[in-house]
Amino acid sequence: MTEFYAKWLGEPSLKFGTGEAKDPRAGLLQHGPWSPGDGGSHTDIYVGFLGTSQSISAVKSLFKEMETAIPRKDDEPQRNKPPFPGLGEDSPFKASFVMLDRWKWEIPQVDVNLIADEPTTDDSVRMLLDLMEKYIKNLAEDDPPPNVIVISLPPGIVDACTHPDKSRPKMKAGDTDFHDRIKTFGLEYDVPTQLIRPSSLRFGKNEDGQEKAQVAWNLAVAMLYKSKEGHPWKLGHLENDTCYAGISFYRERHGDQSRTHASLAQVFLGTGESFVLRGDPAVKDDSSGNNHLTKDSAKDIVDQILEQYKFKRRGAQPSRFVLHKTSRFEPEEREGFKEAAGDIDKLDFVTIREGDPIRLYASGNYPPLRGTVLTPQGEDKHFLYTQGYTPAVQTYPGPRIPTPITVEPDPDVCHTSYEDLCREILSFTKLDWNTSDFAKKKPVTIKVARAVGAILAEAEKRSIKVKPQYYYYM
Repeated sequence: MTEFYAKWLGEPSLKFGTGEAKDPRAGLLQHGPWSPGDGGSHTDIYVGFLGTSQSISAVKSLFKEMETAIPRKDDEPQRNKPPFPGLGEDSPFKASFVMLDRWKWEIPQVDVNLIADEPTTDDSVRMLLDLMEKYIKNLAEDDPPPNVIVISLPPGIVDACTHPDKSRPKMKAGDTDFHDRIKTFGLEYDVPTQLIRPSSLRFGKNEDGQEKAQVAWNLAVAMLYKSKEGHPWKLGHLENDTCYAGISFYRERHGDQSRTHASLAQVFLGTGESFVLRGDPAVKDDSSGNNHLTKDSAKDIVDQILEQYKFKRRGAQPSRFVLHKTSRFEPEEREGFKEAAGDIDKLDFVTIREGDPIRLYASGNYPPLRGTVLTPQGEDKHFLYTQGYTPAVQTYPGPRIPTPITVEPDPDVCHTSYEDLCREILSFTKLDWNTSDFAKKKPVTIKVARAVGAILAEAEKRSIKVKPQYYYYM
């Protein structure tokens, strides 16, 4: 029987405007966002709207309500579910929404009827996307343009554009996904977008509905970042001279459909900055089914990473380079990554994946502590609980029994101890600015890669120039 060594790593801190906290919401309430506007001043977020008269009215009503506090339903609010504090001059967010009438494009009822009357769902989606592109382009060309365009569609349009025979209903036309295409409009016309589905405005009326305060928290965090005016928070204890990157793969949507591309979804700097890059074609291993890079492609993508890092850091080279990947490092990949890293002293190549049948059963009513790491005796493979009972909020905030992720340092290229690597991975589960949740299961270095890949594929299919800033993709 295999013996395991267990250790609790503690909970990483986050940095906010005037201090640190472990919980994103508590930190925003106490200290304000990390970098709003210029030197902590108030930020006006210019918001544009697309939709029908009714769907825009519903979203604008919510945004107006967000100017004041929104309570929770519970009689005794949990620590991880505080009321929404409201936006405005005195708000902890140090931000307000500015919604001018000219930043609004309504879909006429005649077009709504035409979309619904198209003979196929694919035709409905194509017609809707043509309208969306025209409206987004017009809004983006205003002077000044909105910082973020909010797209709110009514249930009738969503139903007409959703394939009913899919196990996971999506708005698609052929291999074109509505969400991914909307994001490419943001790339092309240089304005981030925020999609709000009708289900997001039901506020607990069904099993998928969220509380209004929860929706408000998530929207405020995302809109602050997408406005290009600041970062809601940053990680507390990452070294400024370290570069972190995650690599994943995505399928092309044109040309040879059997090929894939490497998607370097996000690169993180200790300063809180992040950016997105795209890599070369990948090679598929027929025996394992995994994708990997050739030596030259591996070298090229790290060259891109370090070039962008030096640009952000005014020519400085990182003293440490950390690379996360969802499959093991093949020999030719490893050599390419190492060659491009050149004389960087400290290199850490780490595989992060899910699915190993390892479970830790805790006594009592709660699951294992978040931050617990299990290590089989004699192996350099570690099982990290990124979800579980969380002392910082005195509860387990998840809906299901948590399972660990597997962290496997590369046997040939790993400078840092497994404990420090796991602490960093635990930190990166708290860096998803698309939500105000305490943490996600996967670190953003690999979680984001898969989501961004679909948008990169759509952009490449249409020869749209890829921009490095993550707010275009979220």
